[in-house]
Amino acid sequence: MKTFSHYLKPINEKYDYKDLNFGSREDLSAPLVVNCAGYVNANYNHTNINPKGRLDYYLIYLVSGKIEFFNDESTTKLSSGDLIIYPPKTSYKYRCIASEQNVQFFWLHFTGSEAGALLEKYKLHLFPYVHKISINNHIDARFKALFDAFAINDSFRDEDLSALCDRVLIEIARVLSTKGTGTGRLHKSVRYINEHFTEQIKITELAKMENMCMTTYNLHFKKYMNTTPTKYIIKLRMQLAIDLLLNSELSIQEISSRCGYNDYNFFTKVFKSEFGIIPTKYRKNFKQ
Repeated sequence: MKTFSHYLKPINEKYDYKDLNFGSREDLSAPLVVNCAGYVNANYNHTNINPKGRLDYYLIYLVSGKIEFFNDESTTKLSSGDLIIYPPKTSYKYRCIASEQNVQFFWLHFTGSEAGALLEKYKLHLFPYVHKISINNHIDARFKALFDAFAINDSFRDEDLSALCDRVLIEIARVLSTKGTGTGRLHKSVRYINEHFTEQIKITELAKMENMCMTTYNLHFKKYMNTTPTKYIIKLRMQLAIDLLLNSELSIQEISSRCGYNDYNFFTKVFKSEFGIIPTKYRKNFKQ
């Protein structure tokens, strides 16, 4: 990915491209407002200095290389996967170090009447706090969707950018919240199970989604989901079975098939093992 940037220039307002605050503005007309965003891919060392800071929030998500941020007499170092957010009107000075690999990072400037409150809600702390995220493709995808929205110059663009900025912040918050529990590592496979539990699912394929062998995958799943993959699938199927038994007129055979069981007798056996009663009696006892 090459270096690029996107700016929103208000009508009849001219910017000095040499100005450190180019594209900077405080806008409280909406809860969340995007001023500009972009991506840097540099193979050389360079330093950015802004003694007065900007009028908006400044988010940097480092993909590769190293960045040193200087704060008074202290230095904060970022490595791949780290993220910082500068508050408005805060001076900054940082040096990008590309000695071993290119410095690559996403950046985003945003403002709005609820911007600060949203950051607090999502538990996204401000500089000098460093969020240790690691490289995450979902965050990358959110940024790329934001970049695409800049190209659509219509009456919905500002609202679209605001919504996409919120999605970027939510994705970052989600990754941080799941990082402590470990469930973030199982994101792909758990999502797949939730979307395909009525189909035939092989545990070996789930393990491949997370780049694990089946033994390691089963151990992680048990640790972070408090159950096994097979039992988790059964749980989802039985929840669907209960819903269909109580809220539809489908036959037990049809319900069995919709829940992923081609063998009606096996479905009945699993259901009784879970609830202590066969499906026909469950419907008779509990359907209103």
